[in-house]
Amino acid sequence: MEKNVFDEILHMDDPNFAEKLAAAIGVKPGEAVTFRTPQFEREDGIQPANNPAELFGIMHSLSKETLLQIGLRQWGEYGLWLFPYQWYEHIPEGMELMCIDGSTEPFQSGVTDDDMRFGVLAYGIVPDFEQPSKAEPLNARERT
Repeated sequence: MEKNVFDEILHMDDPNFAEKLAAAIGVKPGEAVTFRTPQFEREDGIQPANNPAELFGIMHSLSKETLLQIGLRQWGEYGLWLFPYQWYEHIPEGMELMCIDGSTEPFQSGVTDDDMRFGVLAYGIVPDFEQPSKAEPLNARERT
C-alpha cells in the first residue's frame, strides 16, 4: 500500500478545513476520499455465533454467561452489551439498539454505522439482568 506523506498542519475547526485538506493531499473536485479508522480484532479468542438470527428475539433474556459465549461484549456503561461486528448483516431492520453514547435508535442496514473496535460494533442491547430492578409483586402470603 502506497503512503503519501505531507506536512500540513490543519485545524478541524477551520471553516475551510475540507478545502485545505483536499489541497494538501491533492484531491481534485468531485474525487472521493475514504477515511478508515483502526479496526481492532478481538483479543479474547471468542468466536461469535455464526447464525445469530434466531437469537435477536430472545437476546434480552439470556444470561451474562450466554451473552459472552455467543460473542457479545460488555461495554461498562448503561448496562450495554455490544454486538460482534460479524452480526451486522443479520441485525433485524428496525431493531432498537443502544449506542455507546447512551442514545438509542432503530437499526437501518447500510445507514447504521458498521465501524468496529475490538471485534464489536458501537451498539447493542441492554439485557434484562442489567435493567434497573422493578418492584416485585407481593406473593399470596404477603397480601394477607
